[in-house]
Amino acid sequence: MRVVSPRGALRNSRLAALIIIVLSCVVARSQTPPPVAPSSPPSKTNPCETQPGQSKGLTYYAKCGKHLYDKVTAKEGFRLVVGSVAPGGGLAAGVGYGHRTFGPTWQTEFNSSARISTRRYWEIDGNLRLTKTSASTTASPDVGNLKSNIYGFVKDMRRLNFFGLGPESSEDDRAVFHYREAVVGADISQPINRWLDLGGAVEGIWPELIEIEDPTVTSVERKFTEATAPGLNSQPGYLHLAAFAKLHSRGQPESRKLEYLFLYHIYHDVGDQLYSFRRFNADLRHKFPFGEKNEFRVRARLSLAETREDQQVPFYLMETLGGQNIRRDDTLRGFRDYRFRDRNHFLVQNEFLRNLYGPLDLITFWDLGKVASSVSRFDEGRVRHNFGVGVVVKPRRLDNYLFRFYLAFGSGEGSRTRFSAGVSGRGNRLTR
Repeated sequence: MRVVSPRGALRNSRLAALIIIVLSCVVARSQTPPPVAPSSPPSKTNPCETQPGQSKGLTYYAKCGKHLYDKVTAKEGFRLVVGSVAPGGGLAAGVGYGHRTFGPTWQTEFNSSARISTRRYWEIDGNLRLTKTSASTTASPDVGNLKSNIYGFVKDMRRLNFFGLGPESSEDDRAVFHYREAVVGADISQPINRWLDLGGAVEGIWPELIEIEDPTVTSVERKFTEATAPGLNSQPGYLHLAAFAKLHSRGQPESRKLEYLFLYHIYHDVGDQLYSFRRFNADLRHKFPFGEKNEFRVRARLSLAETREDQQVPFYLMETLGGQNIRRDDTLRGFRDYRFRDRNHFLVQNEFLRNLYGPLDLITFWDLGKVASSVSRFDEGRVRHNFGVGVVVKPRRLDNYLFRFYLAFGSGEGSRTRFSAGVSGRGNRLTR
């Protein structure tokens, strides 16, 4: 029988101590008299107020609803937090707290939240965002500022899908695993010029597989072995290092028509010395606006992992295709979440967006992708694809959103529907 070991409890206690230290530093900082903040903009008229004789049409209800949403999710003080913990966990809600300070050189933004989902996934999260400003970046805002995040979180995900490894894994082999992950990390991003940003991240990661005791549930430990699911028998702690380069067109991130992100990861197993690996990721985005309301987007992603002969990549840290991945990025939207999993993958997504009204966009899409155990074996197995249609509410030009809903077809494994809410207040972290 698999039980949570004293070693796992020690990991959690170490994480809790680190989070307490971070929060204590934030509290101490907030107690020092902050510099005078820039003058606030003039207050806006409440869009929910009506004048005598004013009719309440669709525009009125849309603006009033947006005003109320912004009010209960405000970045300052306590607020409502909505959004998923992980794909498959259902809608989550909880309470968050935010605080911002403005200085002549540094701006700080602290956000924390605790949420639980309808399927009992839960997450506790804290993020301190530091932004360095200068006269040059104020005069030329598209150059950008030095940014850093210091963060910690614990996520508990009760039922994540696992279908086996490789491009020809079967939906009939579906099993689930209970995965808890604790992370403490920091990242930094420095604009070099108008088209290049460089930076990196360092993290401590403590993964844990928790035994599913319900005998009616097909769990990973009952259906697979260490040979078919590497990392099943042991989950050591990791030191994670990452370096990145981002090539982009001029302007703020929301308006960039081109953005190429390259990441090189080192995952060092600090416990068993059996699961160290390296990974290269490329994420390439293009946006082609045409007309006043139309936009075509192309996104291509590539992930390649390598190990020494005596090392393996644990299955719970492999990249996945199908539905959304664990970071809530859309992948092959016509398949179940985490449907395909292996050491390497490529993915191409094509999207057409048509603005319907205000914050509401119609989206049509076509995805194709494939996983492989090595670069030389990408020619084995089928390339998977799907297409679909949906709507996005309040898109922010990249992958951030308030709500979205879509229908996906063409996978050969039935149609899929998804309704999901965005998650705010995490500081636009580099790797999370």
